[in-house]
Parts: sequence; C-alpha cells; structure tokens
Amino acid sequence: MDNCAASAKRQTPLTLMVHKTAYMKIIYRIFLLWLTIGMSGAIVGCSSDSDTTDVATSNNCAITSFVLGGIPCVMHTTTDDGRDSTYEAVLTGANYPLSIDQLNNRIYLNDSLPVGSDISRITFSSVNHTGVSMAIRSIVTAQDTIFNTADSTDCSLPRLFTVFASDGSSRSYTLELRVHKQSGDEMDWKQVATADEVAALQELKVLAVEGTLYVFGRRDGACELITSTDQGATWQRQSVSADLATRSVHYLQGTFVGLSRAGEVLVSTDAQTWNARSGQTFTALFVGSDAYYGLADAQIWSSQDLNTWKQDALSTTDALPVAQWDAVVLPSRTNSHYEDLILAGLDADAKPALWHRTIDTEGNYNFAWNKLQTSTTHNYPILQSTSLLAYDDAPVVIGLPEENPSPELYISRDRGRTWLNTEIALPEAASATAIGATVDADNHLWVICGGTGQIWRGRLARLAWKKTTTQFYRAPKRGK
Repeated sequence: MDNCAASAKRQTPLTLMVHKTAYMKIIYRIFLLWLTIGMSGAIVGCSSDSDTTDVATSNNCAITSFVLGGIPCVMHTTTDDGRDSTYEAVLTGANYPLSIDQLNNRIYLNDSLPVGSDISRITFSSVNHTGVSMAIRSIVTAQDTIFNTADSTDCSLPRLFTVFASDGSSRSYTLELRVHKQSGDEMDWKQVATADEVAALQELKVLAVEGTLYVFGRRDGACELITSTDQGATWQRQSVSADLATRSVHYLQGTFVGLSRAGEVLVSTDAQTWNARSGQTFTALFVGSDAYYGLADAQIWSSQDLNTWKQDALSTTDALPVAQWDAVVLPSRTNSHYEDLILAGLDADAKPALWHRTIDTEGNYNFAWNKLQTSTTHNYPILQSTSLLAYDDAPVVIGLPEENPSPELYISRDRGRTWLNTEIALPEAASATAIGATVDADNHLWVICGGTGQIWRGRLARLAWKKTTTQFYRAPKRGK
C-alpha cells in the first residue's frame, strides 16, 4: 500500500471536517474575486469622458384627483324676532366632489355649489397628478405659474391647469365651478289658473297620468270628472259611467281602478267608462307599485290582478284606519330590492293610525303589516280632504285643518314616524272647501282647490336641476 492510500485510511472524521472547511474558504475567495471584477466592469461601463448621465424620461402627465378645500359662503337665517339675517361660513369642499373628464380634459362639479358660495376665494385640500409639476394660468397675465394648493384661487372664471411630464410634454385641463342661483329647497309656486269647473267640486282626487291631469270629484252629490291636457290652463268636463267613491280612484299598470259607492271594485282604461272586476267589496282601496290593496272587516287584502284576493298578515290587532285613509309607496333606503308601503289615516277614535309593510319586489320574502310607532309631539296631522303622496323621497300629506281653510303640508323624513310642516311651504289658498294634490313625472306638485277653483303648481328647485354625467367611455375604434 502506497503512502497516499495509507494516509487516507488514517484520516479521522475530525480531519475530514478540517479539510472540508478549508475547501469552502477557497471557493468563497474565488467568488469574491469574480464579484469584484464584475462590479469594476459595471463602473467602467457607466463612465464616459463627457461627464453626462442618461436619465429615463416619460410623457406620462395627467391630473388624477382634485379636491376642494374651504369654500366661503354667505348663509341666510332668521333671528328670534323673525328678521332675516346673514353670516359667513366656510363649506367643506370634500362634500362637493369634482369629476375629471379625461377624454375632454375637463374638471367640474357633479352639482353646482350652494347659493351664496364665493368662488373667487377657493382653496384646494389636495391635487394629485402623474407629471413632475403643475401650473395654473393667470387670469391677468395669461402666464403659467407653479400651482400651490394652499393659495386662494379665483374660480369665478374657468381656470386652466397644465401638468408637465419629465420629457417636456404637457396636458392642460379646464376647471369650471358653478353656483346655484337659488336655494335647492326653495319652492317655486305658480297659480296656473282659476277654473269654475274645479270650484264646484268636493271630495277631490287628483291624478297626473301621461301628461293629463284628472280631477275626480262630486258636484251636487253626483260623480264628475274634469281633465286638462295643457298643464292646468283649461279644463273639460267628462262623463263618468259609474258612481265612484272618488277618493278611492288610483292609476296602476295602465288601468284606472276605484270603488263604487257600494264598495265594488271598478276598472277603466279611459277614466270614463267603468266596469266591475270582482265580486269582493271593500271600504277603501289603495295601490302599491305593482299590487292592489283593499280594506274590509278590519283586514287588509291584496291582489296582483284584481280578480284573486288574499288576506295579508298583520303583526298586531290594533285598529286600522277607518277615515281619511290613503297610502304611498317609496323605494327602501336599506335594500334596493325592497319598497316601503305606508298606509295612513284616522282610526275609529279619530286618532292617527299608520301602518307599514316592507315589499320584496323579487318575491323572495313575504312581510307582515306593522303598526308604526309614531312621535307624540309630531304625529301624523289630523286634516280633512287629505292626499298622501311621495315627494322628494319622503311621504307628504296635504289637507285642510278644521279651523283654517288654507291647506297645510306635512312631510316625514323618517318614513311616517314624525311629521313636520316647516320644510315645504304651500301657497296662500284661503277659502278652499276641498283640495286634491298629485305629483307629475317632472316632479311638479299640483294643489287643486275646490270652492275657489285655484290651480297651483310648484316644484323644489333642486328637483328641476339636471344631473351631470360623471362616467365617460372611450368609443371603440372602427373595425373593432
């Protein structure tokens, strides 16, 4: 056996470990050498005799968000002694979001600012863009200067903002702010006409259907119908083939429906010729958005087709309305598939009685009627000749108080629990002996007065304002 082999046989595990460690140190030193050579080459490659460095550039420049800051505004109020007064406040700009139209390079409000806003002293809480800098063009000199969000900006005229990219290219946007010329809660009333045909009617029911106003009423104990196709300016008397309980008349799904004085269900396609629909009788009739409801024998019945009726479930045995009853349906505020159906009136003791039912428009759930727990201080008003309507996303009741011949309007922002008469003012319509009211497709509120024949039309200013488009889509290229 040679010396090498003998030496290998004599190696112990400790000896092998020492040799292995030495071998790893050699490998590590070789790795450091190659790493140093590679870095040196990179340094040499990045150096040049011109002492210049190439920097990557981009043409990316766009304004991505614009948020208003403080907005000075002159507010109007009333002092304790009834005098008008003003004071200056600062509105929170974030409550008035700006939209950016990247296709047309426009920045604008989704809605105009409130009356009294001073847009000559606007500040901005934040502005974000993808460029390296942004400038604003001076109204006086027409020169661009660096824009500072903390500076007060005069936006009484459209302002031009330009954002610059790192390659020197730019993109300009026009910012335009507008202020409402009137308060959104201002009610504009106009007396359209005074009609003798209306003055003689009592027990009024008013409907606005496809541009025509229908007024059902009773004259000398007989049922009458008058209509107007020119926004209440002129009226025509129409013949009616049935002795209708006028307050029961409604319009749903292309059909007029009502009760005869005996409680029989009647239907009509033209509001003049009426025919019986089912053998069941009711003391009151009202409608939802896609169903009919009747009151009979202290129960509520419902039908989809006016032929088959089923008894609805009630959560309590408390009394249902027996006088001045009416109903209104509104979209639910909690579920897009639900509706709130509110039935209101007076019970046998002449006290307010309000009931509510949630309607599942998809038909998955069937909810019972519940009696509303109403406020003790702002309860449903006791009025005569009432009309219950949906207006400004809330139930509204209009009627005549016993001791005042001028109509009153109450609105409930909590869907029937509290009712206030301080939000929407009615016109002075004294000496009315009966009134009827309705809402048309253009958000006009109509009040028609028996006894005087006055025809009034009003609308909250903000319900006439058009909504601004805030979503934009690039048109597809031809051939795509």
